[in-house]
Amino acid sequence: MSDDISIRTDLRPGDLGRIISLHGEVYDPLGGYGLTFEAFVGRTIAEFVLDNNARGRIWLAERGDRLVACTAIALRDGNRGQLRWVLVDPSARGRGIGKQLVHSAMDYCREEGCESVFLETTDGLLESQTLYENLGFAVTSESVEELWDGPRPLIIMEMDLA
Repeated sequence: MSDDISIRTDLRPGDLGRIISLHGEVYDPLGGYGLTFEAFVGRTIAEFVLDNNARGRIWLAERGDRLVACTAIALRDGNRGQLRWVLVDPSARGRGIGKQLVHSAMDYCREEGCESVFLETTDGLLESQTLYENLGFAVTSESVEELWDGPRPLIIMEMDLA
């Protein structure tokens, strides 16, 4: 990873909006991830803070004052963690930032006593799914659900930590 990128976990005013904005900017060129997807991410961020009392941690990777990558763990009932918002801006890819953020998230889950971690993803994100599989996540279910742009595969992956 390059020395010009720093990682922090303390949330500051505006950070949640920057996570939402980064998702909108990075996913829009992929097709099927327009404003409705950005709103979906906004809703999940709001749920993390308002419904989950921000139980968990968010990692932000920045180059100067620009957010270039992020991830989070939402602590769930039953000693489970949910990996969320794993994203690296194309300008920062190839430096191992995504892998480092996810490793930090898994370490955090172990520290918090989580027995497993799960995530939700969809099709068309081969790089992400490959990263998850290489880290030890396995697909536990796949179904077609009504998501932000209509019916789309919802893939749930899980990793045991025990």
